[in-house]
Amino acid sequence: SMSSPLPLEIKNLSRRFGAVKALRDVTLSVPEGSIYAFLGPNGAGKTTAIRCMLGLIRAHGGEVRIAGHDLRGKRTKALASVGAVVETPALFPNLTGRENLALTARVLGHDKMEIDRVLDVTEMSQAADRRVGHYSLGMRQRIGIARALLGRPRLLILDEPSNGLDPAGIRDMRGLIK
Repeated sequence: SMSSPLPLEIKNLSRRFGAVKALRDVTLSVPEGSIYAFLGPNGAGKTTAIRCMLGLIRAHGGEVRIAGHDLRGKRTKALASVGAVVETPALFPNLTGRENLALTARVLGHDKMEIDRVLDVTEMSQAADRRVGHYSLGMRQRIGIARALLGRPRLLILDEPSNGLDPAGIRDMRGLIK
């Protein structure tokens, strides 16, 4: 049987800002079911790589394939397989967690049943009917991840998911990702 394409394949990805080479020939592949972390100091190019993977900024060289789809040629198809949380999740503070998820599900055409599933996965069912404006940072991160999980993406990209969390929050986040 033919194996299905990898969730993420990057070949020779390059990006510069003026004379600064932010990414130089980055090549990597992420197998199904794995957790892959970018570790490195500030300015190492982690966020730049993520932005290129999501098509938020243009790579100057190389290719990105998501679930077998080339990001340049088949952008919509490629991005349909991705859930992402980049920076602080933009949520409507006056709406509840559930309402925020329902809004996204409606826009993306996902089944309403998905909402209960992602709330369950992220252990946010209890807090789902409280306003997001009253959530802790950790809860906001979780609802952001819940939103990214709508539609069961093949690839989930989280940029600094434990940023700003206390040690207990970081431990919880690691458990959630696992």
